[in-house]
Amino acid sequence: MRVLRELRFAVREVALLRKRKEPKKKSIALSLMRDVQGSAAQKLAMFQKVRAAGGFAKEDPADLEEAERMLREFAATEKNGS
Repeated sequence: MRVLRELRFAVREVALLRKRKEPKKKSIALSLMRDVQGSAAQKLAMFQKVRAAGGFAKEDPADLEEAERMLREFAATEKNGS
């Protein structure tokens, strides 16, 4: 009986020690570029409108700055390429 209890404890302990896989956080800019239709300039404008309306209130401000920077770069590249 004691061995069985120790075995159960060991199994629980191993289960707790396993590394939990955390879901990868999607980049806001990459999500917009991939999942939203339109030009980079249109996506940038939409991003700015949503941000101004508080749509990204729960997002990290650094991530938002990076997303806006990336969208600006994509829009500039798109403008220079055409």
